[in-house]
Amino acid sequence: MNHRFVTSALFTLAALGAIAGATALTTSSAAVIPEAASTIPEVGGSAATASHVVEPTAAVASRPATPLPYGEARAKGVAWLVKQQKADGGWGAGSWGQDLLSAPSDVATTVVATRALIRDAQGTAAHRAEIERAVAFVVSAVERAPEGVKLATPDGTQPQHKLGPNVDTHFAASLLGEVIPMITDPALKVRANVAYDAVLTKVQMSQQADGSFETGGWAPILSNSYAAQALVQAAAGGKEIDKKVLDNNEAYNMAQRQGGSFGGGGGAAGVDLYAVAGTAKASADYARTKVGANSAHMEETVAVAAGRLQSDGDRLMAGFGSMGGEEMLAYTLLSETMAEKGGTSWTDWQTKIGAHLSTIQNADGSWSGHHCITSTTFVTAAALMTLGVD
Repeated sequence: MNHRFVTSALFTLAALGAIAGATALTTSSAAVIPEAASTIPEVGGSAATASHVVEPTAAVASRPATPLPYGEARAKGVAWLVKQQKADGGWGAGSWGQDLLSAPSDVATTVVATRALIRDAQGTAAHRAEIERAVAFVVSAVERAPEGVKLATPDGTQPQHKLGPNVDTHFAASLLGEVIPMITDPALKVRANVAYDAVLTKVQMSQQADGSFETGGWAPILSNSYAAQALVQAAAGGKEIDKKVLDNNEAYNMAQRQGGSFGGGGGAAGVDLYAVAGTAKASADYARTKVGANSAHMEETVAVAAGRLQSDGDRLMAGFGSMGGEEMLAYTLLSETMAEKGGTSWTDWQTKIGAHLSTIQNADGSWSGHHCITSTTFVTAAALMTLGVD
């Protein structure tokens, strides 16, 4: 999305009314959370409880009486996010069940925030200092990482609890593959290239027996999608990635789609939005780069996902039933997938999700989370990533 939206009909009262009526995911629906939780499996398969989807104490945030026009809404969100960057260059989400802006920086949240600023910059020098400070934080986490899959980042964070223990590694790989060409500091670029190779190795090490890259968590299919994105783009760019790893993951993504449905292999917490978004994005990457053996099937999967958006977009957008970081990540993955596909499936979704996000932005420019990943920083950064897709 870009300045073209300023003059579009995206934020007309009619569009806003239609979206608000179909997807009224307000912060006042705390009572809905435990009811929805009873149908969502907890990690390991047990039923989720109300405590599993903690409603943050300050969940009900102030919202403007009238949503801001797109350009103003996005600018206000970016300004809020930049103010949250810490002295070490990172951003933090806090531990499970908390939403603390004072929480220590973690890699996953830092990556989402950095990618939001990259998209807002739109190829210009905007946010260059903030982006390079953030990259230095991520690179340092790779350099100081222990043996194995994980990075040197806090344990027990909201992203880890909900997306899987290896999410920081997967997100770091996806960021470095995107940002290295933009780095202007020569010394940082050298370090980032070394870190990129190291973290790609860690992502490959994380592959599970079913071909996915994540185990545990509540919606690991979203983390898997970022891991796949990182390896597929690296292989397409000439990096030596084990073809068996790519083929096994492609087979995992094929297993997610059963006819017109998704989530056949699990990992989506029973939420269609996560299943469709995670599978469609990974499939689109394989189809575009053709680094896997089944690109035709991947193209078909993207087409099926586009059909789901057109026929069932409002229900998909509702996600879990309230707003969390998982919803925002899924929106980003769908927007990236549909933007690559183009056509009416993209423009229809772009209008729908843009209007929805504008109606739920807080007065200070942030977005609130109300289940699972409740971190205001994480949710805001992911919302801006979605709005930055063009």
